[in-house]
Amino acid sequence: MRRRWAAAAALPLLITAACTPSLGLVTPPIAESAAILSSPVFGQDDVPFGKPVVKVRQGRISDVQVVSAATGQQVGGQLTRGGRAWEPDSSQLEFGTRYHVTATAVDLRGQATTVSGKFSTFTPSKELTMWTNVNDGETYGVGMPIEVTFNEPVTNKAAVEERLLISSNAEKEIVGSWSWDSDTSVSYRPKKYWPAHTKVRLDARLKGVHAGNDVYGLEDATRKIKYGAANLMLVDASDHDMTFKRDGKLIKTMPVSTGKPGYATRSGIKVIMTKERNVVFTADVAESDPEYYKIPIDTAMRITWSGEYLHSAPWSVGDQGWRNVSHGCVNLSPSDSEWLMQNVNIGDVVEVVNSGREQDLGNGITVWNESWKDWTAGSAL
Repeated sequence: MRRRWAAAAALPLLITAACTPSLGLVTPPIAESAAILSSPVFGQDDVPFGKPVVKVRQGRISDVQVVSAATGQQVGGQLTRGGRAWEPDSSQLEFGTRYHVTATAVDLRGQATTVSGKFSTFTPSKELTMWTNVNDGETYGVGMPIEVTFNEPVTNKAAVEERLLISSNAEKEIVGSWSWDSDTSVSYRPKKYWPAHTKVRLDARLKGVHAGNDVYGLEDATRKIKYGAANLMLVDASDHDMTFKRDGKLIKTMPVSTGKPGYATRSGIKVIMTKERNVVFTADVAESDPEYYKIPIDTAMRITWSGEYLHSAPWSVGDQGWRNVSHGCVNLSPSDSEWLMQNVNIGDVVEVVNSGREQDLGNGITVWNESWKDWTAGSAL
């Protein structure tokens, strides 16, 4: 190419002076590449949480400022869609509030484009709140599931479940799953018991989530849960004894008396639900019935809703270790029952075997009697 232009320069009289300009001065046209910044919410009222505030084409969002018109509080958020959208942190948004937005994006050449606008968040007609069976700062046994109960029925279960996040300080990842008991209750358990001496955190990021039927989460919530030693009790109804293991080590073996014929203790995996002192047990039959009783109990640990307990039974000490004489409870000597009261946590596991009667699901904390397949089938995800 250079040789061709050099030859032409040697014949200036053959070329018109106003001809084609030198190729060295030609610049190609610059394609339009300005960032196209827009908002799907500007000028709108009743904007639900979880929607992007701004989007961009042919560029990347570099800055977004979302400020409450009422308080001046700035709302945080995050880039999504590879930097082409920005969503506010719903936990920082308030219902029924107007927000001012200023957003900037840059195109491929670094040229900035800025837009501004306003929007207002919605006010839900029905609010979703929750409470749990576990409390911050308390220590639970490794069999205690995490149960979340709602004040309103949840029909959009998947949207709510994906906002219920479980984390822990366990060395290995805990394999677990939520399972819905009903429209107002969902529980989480690992595939096997919780690892001993583990801290678990529930982050319920429910604020603004649509639970269905115009019900929206009112606020986020957190629970910090401690799991203690792995206290596992095995009650053998045919051998009339109970072994107590802690973190895999046998600590104590105790003689017991379980349910007599017609009142057999249910075989299955149960969880200690309460620890009670100085209670009165009464049979759910007429006082004229030979099986009627009304007995004061010093120490008792409930394991079913229908009335099975581990408890002190001084009247059956002679039968403990030999025969079954109770109405379904696990009878212990006063000293063994007191020892248990001082050494177990709510949530510790009690497994009963060889009674001839199966545990009925839902009668107490019975989640460990379900297969993993059946349990995960109850998840909306």
